[in-house]
Amino acid sequence: MKKTMKAGLIALVLLGVSLLPVFAGGQSSAPGKTKITVWEHGTQFEDSLKQVIAGFNKKNPTITVEYEIKSTDYYSVLNTAIQSREAPDLFWTHGNKTTYLADYVKNNAVVALDGKVDFSVMPPSGVAISVIDGKLYSIPWLTMDTRAVYYNVDMFKQHGWTVPATFAEFEALLGKIKDAGIIPISLSPNDSWALLFAFEPILSGFDPVYTRGLDNYSVSATGKPVGDVLAKMLEWGDKGYYGANWLGVTDNNAQILAFTTGKAAMNIAGSWEAATISSNNPALNYSAFSVPAADGTTGLVGTPASGFSVSSNSKNMDAALLFADYCASLEAQTIWVRSQGGLSAIPQIQASTAIADAISKSSKGNIYTSWQSVLNNFSRGGQAANIYDQDITRVFSKDLSVADFLKRIAAEMN
Repeated sequence: MKKTMKAGLIALVLLGVSLLPVFAGGQSSAPGKTKITVWEHGTQFEDSLKQVIAGFNKKNPTITVEYEIKSTDYYSVLNTAIQSREAPDLFWTHGNKTTYLADYVKNNAVVALDGKVDFSVMPPSGVAISVIDGKLYSIPWLTMDTRAVYYNVDMFKQHGWTVPATFAEFEALLGKIKDAGIIPISLSPNDSWALLFAFEPILSGFDPVYTRGLDNYSVSATGKPVGDVLAKMLEWGDKGYYGANWLGVTDNNAQILAFTTGKAAMNIAGSWEAATISSNNPALNYSAFSVPAADGTTGLVGTPASGFSVSSNSKNMDAALLFADYCASLEAQTIWVRSQGGLSAIPQIQASTAIADAISKSSKGNIYTSWQSVLNNFSRGGQAANIYDQDITRVFSKDLSVADFLKRIAAEMN
């Protein structure tokens, strides 16, 4: 998929965390016509990217920005492009949530952005995802990426179901929905990220004390609650809580579709998926809640959203860095957060949708650290996160036991 929009230059200002930017402020021109290319990894971000490019274009129409959505085998395609020196000027990564960006840094495939981009609008928690070896290598988006239980409001009203107040009520609700002939939760066992974004909020409800311990790594990443929750999720599959044919749900897109077409009552997924849900079915009346604990405690597993890195092989480095700088601006960040219907990580940007507000309120101000980020940050070379990505679908297909899966992860943890 390939689209083209024109974009222009903006001013860079002093970077609060590092050196003076290499470009002077107040500029709104470029040395001639230039073209840069941006790669994004998912169609759910296309509209937001188009709006950001349009905002850039209004300021300076002298740079053409082309974008491509690489939604299939993203890293395989990107790695091939980097190795052949045909990488796009800017490309998306998971930041330091996986080892890919660190590998690109090690191989000099990306540019350190310290002193080249103005990060002053971003709090330390916002840029943390971009840090490799003490330097900034990507532009995060100030959406607070979290996870929530989306539910069909009209379906709940029709059957007299209420939002659960405890974990026991949540589990009982699954049985009630199944008994009504409806899939309780849409879930793909074939998508490692879809499984992660269901597992983490279930874990926070199942054992909030353990989940809080992840904040400072005072608990084992493979502690008993992790195994118990994975076993619980498998048990729910055996009980039909994901539908009779859930093993055939190919990926996250199919998972969302089951919810937006009314086949499933709930979908546990990332906060960023609200835009896709609304796009799939604008008439769907839905809201969201957090998985509650036994005592009613609720919270959100929160991580910052990753964004674009600049290729060290860019043939138009000035233009690439100028676009990166625009992405870091309050204007572009506001466009992205509001167009995604996301939760904002800073008070200057207000949530644009009722669903984002519902997700935020459901946490009662309680934010948990992502289990996956612990795997990445506290294992040798982030290999535990890679093991999760490679093996979690085998756990759900029952080709690999929960115990063996966790042993493999534990062997890589510091």
